[in-house]
Amino acid sequence: MSGAALLSARELRVERRSRRGSFTLQIDALDLRAGEVLAILGPNGAGKSTLLRALAGLEHPARGAIDSAAAGPITLVFQRPAAFAGSVAHNVAAALLGRGLERAQLERRVREALERFEIASLAPRRAHTLSGGELRRLALARAFVLAPAVLLLDEPFDDLDASGQASLSLDLRRAIGDTGVAVAMVTHDLRRALLLADRIAVLLEGRLAQIDRRDSVLEKPRTPEIARVVGMSNLVRGVVVAAPDGGRRVEVDAHHAIPVRTALETGCGVWAGIRPEHLKIDVGRGGSGIAIGKAVVRSVVDDGVAASVALAWAGEELHTHLLAGRGLARSLEPGALVVLAVQPEHVHLIPVAEAPRAAG
Repeated sequence: MSGAALLSARELRVERRSRRGSFTLQIDALDLRAGEVLAILGPNGAGKSTLLRALAGLEHPARGAIDSAAAGPITLVFQRPAAFAGSVAHNVAAALLGRGLERAQLERRVREALERFEIASLAPRRAHTLSGGELRRLALARAFVLAPAVLLLDEPFDDLDASGQASLSLDLRRAIGDTGVAVAMVTHDLRRALLLADRIAVLLEGRLAQIDRRDSVLEKPRTPEIARVVGMSNLVRGVVVAAPDGGRRVEVDAHHAIPVRTALETGCGVWAGIRPEHLKIDVGRGGSGIAIGKAVVRSVVDDGVAASVALAWAGEELHTHLLAGRGLARSLEPGALVVLAVQPEHVHLIPVAEAPRAAG
C-alpha cells in the first residue's frame, strides 16, 4: 500500500525555449507517495522527461514549487545509462564516496545492490564491456545503493528485448516493495507500465490531463486522446438511444449499435470506448457478451504471446487480442467473417463535448 507523500509539486510551471520553439509544462498538483509507482504516460513531446527533470531539481521552475518530505535522496536514473571507468563494483561504490562509510559497510551495501539486480557475478567486470541490459541493471544498482526515498526513472526498459524487460520489471517491482521507495516512471511501453504502476498520470501538451489509480484511468479515460494513450484503441462515435429491452445502446449507424450501461440521456453524442481485451469474437459458446454484428478480419499479428486481430466493423477498424498459438489465433485468416460481442459494462462512454480535466 502507498504511504505519505514524499515529493509534491504545486502550481508548477516550467518554460523551455530552443531553436525548435518554446514549450511550457504546467502541473497544478502532483504527489509521489512512499511504496507507490506512478507511471507517467503521454505522446512524444508531451513533457514527460521535463517533468521528471523538474522533480529531480534539474529544471528551474518559472513558478510554483516542489516540496520534499523525503528522509533520503531523490535519485534520477536517465534514459541512457552511463558507466564510469573501472569495474562494475567500483561504479556502484562511487555513488557512496564521501559519505563516511567504513569499508566493510560500503562493501556490504555494494554487494546487496548488485545482488538485488542480479549482477553480483559481474562485479569485477570492466563496466564499459557491459551490454545495454546489464548497463540498465548497473544504473539501478547504483541508484538503490544510495537507499533513495524517491526514485525517478526515465524509460527504464528502453532498448531491451521482451525477455530483458520482463526480468528487469520483476526485479524492479521486488526492489520497490522491499524498500518502500516512491517512484515516478516515464515509459512509452504500456505493458511494462501496467506491470509496475499503482497510479497513472497522462500528460498531453504539457498538462496533466488525468491522474488516478491505474485501473480507473485504464477503464475510464476522460477523453479520446487519453483513451488512445492508455490502450483503449477501439473508439467509435455514435449517439445514445433507447434499446428495445428498455436499456441503452450507442447507435453508430442504421445497422450497427453497441449495448451500454449508462445514465446519459438519449440523443447524447458520445465516443464508445472498448479495450481490445474486452472485445470478443463470438464462437457460440456463451460468455462473450451481446453480439454487435459481423466483422471482417483484416490482419492477425502474432508475437508469440498474444495475437492482435484487426477487424473491419461499421467502417471502423477495431482490435481484439487472442492467446497466441491456440484456438482462433491459429485458424483466423484475413478476409474471414466473424461475429463480435461485448459486455455492456465494458463499454466506456465519453461525451463528445466533455472537456479535458484532471482528477485524483
